[in-house]
Amino acid sequence: MPPSLSDLSVLAWIKEHGIKTEKGDPITFRDHPFLFDIYRDMTPNQVIMKPAQVGMSTLMNIKPFWIMDKMGLEVIYTLPTDADVIDFVGSKTNRIIAQNPYLQELTKDRDTIEQKLVRDSQIYYRGTWSKKSAMMIPADLLIHDELDASKQEIVTDYETRLKHSSYKWKWYFSHPSTEGTGIHKKFLETDQKHWHITCRACKEEQVLTWPESIDRTLQMYVCKKCHQPLTDDDRRKGRWKETGHLADRFKYPSSGYWISSLMCPWIPAHEIINNYETKDPEYFYTKVLGLPYSGGGNKINRELLVQNCTPRVNSQSGRIVFGVDTGVKVHLVAGNAEGLFYYSETDGYDELERLLDRFPKSVAVIDQGGDLISPRKLREKYPGRIFLCYFRADRKAMQLCAWGDGDEEGKVICDRNRMIQLVVDEFTDKRIPLQGKEYEWKDFVDHFEHIYRVKTENALGVDVYKWERSGPDHFALATTYWRVGMTRFGQGGGAILGEGIQGFIPISKGMAPDLRGNVKASTLKEFVFPSFEDGVFASED
Repeated sequence: MPPSLSDLSVLAWIKEHGIKTEKGDPITFRDHPFLFDIYRDMTPNQVIMKPAQVGMSTLMNIKPFWIMDKMGLEVIYTLPTDADVIDFVGSKTNRIIAQNPYLQELTKDRDTIEQKLVRDSQIYYRGTWSKKSAMMIPADLLIHDELDASKQEIVTDYETRLKHSSYKWKWYFSHPSTEGTGIHKKFLETDQKHWHITCRACKEEQVLTWPESIDRTLQMYVCKKCHQPLTDDDRRKGRWKETGHLADRFKYPSSGYWISSLMCPWIPAHEIINNYETKDPEYFYTKVLGLPYSGGGNKINRELLVQNCTPRVNSQSGRIVFGVDTGVKVHLVAGNAEGLFYYSETDGYDELERLLDRFPKSVAVIDQGGDLISPRKLREKYPGRIFLCYFRADRKAMQLCAWGDGDEEGKVICDRNRMIQLVVDEFTDKRIPLQGKEYEWKDFVDHFEHIYRVKTENALGVDVYKWERSGPDHFALATTYWRVGMTRFGQGGGAILGEGIQGFIPISKGMAPDLRGNVKASTLKEFVFPSFEDGVFASED
């Protein structure tokens, strides 16, 4: 028996079975013409960067049911938290099923909040804040909803669930957060389709953008070329055009779409203007324009870090503090009240011990969670000099750090997000000098470029900022541990000195100075802190 149209097309399947939205409305594309191609797009890798409330949640509920019904794929659908899963499935998925007898029949044998059975296939709804959620469930298709609010390492863990699948499909959609992270990072790796409309007056094909496409005085959409009014129908009659990587389809095989509220015929110009005038910039860019927002210190760029590089010589005197991030590798930074003068990545703790012996008055603040054994052994070996750092998010106390005493000696608790913010602010104000040249600090700076700040709501519904990561951030965390140490052991009560410091010996990862302070390439093993000669290297005394 030849296949029917509904076997081949999700759109034909929707029409055949009269699939409706959660409100009981038929699925039409008059006000959502930009979703037509996305509904029928079955590219294995898809990325949709979008604003809020444009119909994507309905789309991503319905497409998986067709895929399970007609293709027999196993699906995992993720949201940021388990609470989000309960809210989403209860308020969206289950309501869509309730409005559609055909979907009720498909899911009648198993229909729970976390799992639904469709013929011989299943869809699992999971959060992304527990590694256990990403274990034990095989899949052919991963759908990641609200990617930027999800825990990125757990999202990556889910990819292992595709290991034994011959499909290995991955679909991502979210409103963006900051440039180069989350959904924006993945969108840049696609063909980057934009919605192009045509002005009926001058025939100019264009993408609607803010503020060029809106006349704020007349409160209407206008052509960016001839400035004639654009009607709702003008905005409906568009087409998706690829704008990125057109010459390299094999390198960038992902299908990507950018949706903006300006494309939505039901959203008038005065609503866009009102959002611009009454909402904060981050909300306007991410939730209205569907674009990443990099203002307000949300993303750290290279220039912010390298402006702190200086040829001045660090005396390496006073109390030296080491910040250490642990894990598969050990990442270390070294500095004092004059700034940072050294960083490294090693396989173990031998180098840290050499430095502790080289500087008998030095202390180290070490991540307590990445390696549960070696740092505690070091604390026993170097009593009073090793401090294990515990992060506690969003503490209400005014103090950034709480140092243990008595039985709690060797322990420090700090507010993770506020301490990272302090480090970023001090780099911004050029208060943490980095001795040496820009190229010497490349790996260090790379790790800072992988962290970004997002705004979320806490349990009380209050907006809070959290620092997340999109890649390796070990040196950023090591610097944060160093800064924790400086609050107690830094000169001047932990203040980082700016002007009037002594200057810096240019030594950093993989580089070492000769006795005149000139940098030459060499190995760390040979040149870590050469012996004192000619007064170039100051002693701790």
